[in-house]
Amino acid sequence: MAKNENTKIYELMVVLKPLLPDDVRKRLHKELVDLVESQKGKVLDVEVWGKRYLTYKILGHNEGYYIIYNYEIAPRHIGEMTRQLKLKQEILRSLITEVEHPEDIGTGIKKKEINI
Repeated sequence: MAKNENTKIYELMVVLKPLLPDDVRKRLHKELVDLVESQKGKVLDVEVWGKRYLTYKILGHNEGYYIIYNYEIAPRHIGEMTRQLKLKQEILRSLITEVEHPEDIGTGIKKKEINI
């Protein structure tokens, strides 16, 4: 995976509301991919963990639907991505972190796939 000097590889974990219909999850997935691409980034991998119990309630929910995105983007776009994520009502929580070992991306066991 060739990495541009001006970009870094990040991981975005989103926790969605657990009872969202499939079409809403797919729409949100497409919006997140489009958001990365609109900032001149590239989605490298998507891993769907599915529904999991939360450690504590978030907005009255005991469960959340987890999706992890690995993408390459310039660091200056992270603030705008964070802002856009906060505007999505379907997202309970999100976290963006820089990936320390990019060679491990895509080596995990895939739980589910999301088709757009």
